[in-house]
Amino acid sequence: MKFRIKYADQIVGLFVILAGLLLVFILILAGGKQRWFSRDYRFTSQFNSGSGIPVGTPILYKGFQIGRIERIRLNQMNTVDVSLIIYQEYRDRVTENSLLELVTSPIGLGNQLLFYPGKSAQLLEEGSFIPSFDTPAGRTLVEAGLVERPPKDDTITRLLSNVNPLVENINATVVALEKTLTILNSALEGKGSGPLAQTVQEVATSAGEIRVLTQNLSQTVQEAGPAIRSALQETGTRIPQVLSDIEKTTASLASIGKNLEATSAALRDPTGLVPKLLDPKGSLKTLLDDNNQLFNRIDNSLAQIEQALTNLQGATAILASQMPRIAATIDDARSAIVSAQDVLEGLKNNPLLRGGIPERIDPKAAPTGLRNGDF
Repeated sequence: MKFRIKYADQIVGLFVILAGLLLVFILILAGGKQRWFSRDYRFTSQFNSGSGIPVGTPILYKGFQIGRIERIRLNQMNTVDVSLIIYQEYRDRVTENSLLELVTSPIGLGNQLLFYPGKSAQLLEEGSFIPSFDTPAGRTLVEAGLVERPPKDDTITRLLSNVNPLVENINATVVALEKTLTILNSALEGKGSGPLAQTVQEVATSAGEIRVLTQNLSQTVQEAGPAIRSALQETGTRIPQVLSDIEKTTASLASIGKNLEATSAALRDPTGLVPKLLDPKGSLKTLLDDNNQLFNRIDNSLAQIEQALTNLQGATAILASQMPRIAATIDDARSAIVSAQDVLEGLKNNPLLRGGIPERIDPKAAPTGLRNGDF
């Protein structure tokens, strides 16, 4: 028991210090993850539309997030002004002639905001404008070769772009075939203006072109098959995760529903706390309906407290005004004590008083009568 009483303050102080150090460590760790102690560099840009670039959209460079969208605003020219942040460790990537590009997946897998650094060695000043590929200035940088923009290797987009010319050729061929058939019918009916052989040759040529176009279309579909299959597999792997999230959300909603049912049951309970408080004969009604007696008592108590504080303030002011006199009195008393000590020291060192002061002998009282004396 004595050991615990003797070292209780030290042990408590040690635990308080350890708790403070642990709290500081946790704050530093959380701040490092939340980038509280890192500097961010701000730049501006412009896009034709705000679709796909909400606030918080990550800015990617070769798969790494180097910044994010901080704010978007629709300006008077019906274009979108964007304020973005670049992290401190990627500041040296932001050079002159840099470019931003919003890439949209053709099969609906989301958007990506990509960053391409300029080929200049001069760093771009903070707050400068970084053009986007949507603007004429951005396309001019790409055409002039002033930005490191790698060629796109999107197989699906390339295949879809090849399909459109094929479809246009097929449409043109169908129109030519219809025209040829019309001429052939007219020639067979004797209404044609050209020879029948030329018409038949045109029909054969059109059939050959259709055969070639059909082969090209089949080859294009075969090339697009693996890419489309890979995209469908990736979508299939994401579906279980989405279903798991939906199940967790459903479980949370069920738990909230149970809590609401318990709360509703407590409110419906006629013997519960809420009906007792709201009962016209309950304690709350009794306290509130007392002809302001409780309010008057509270008001009187507050007035007494205010008066006591006023008296205390006056006493404090008087004590503050007397402090110089009290200090002077204490100094005088201290000086008198020092002088008395000097006098006592002098008396102690006096050779005439080295033997000290003899003890006083109380005289015996004289006898009051002859009978009380000693013979």
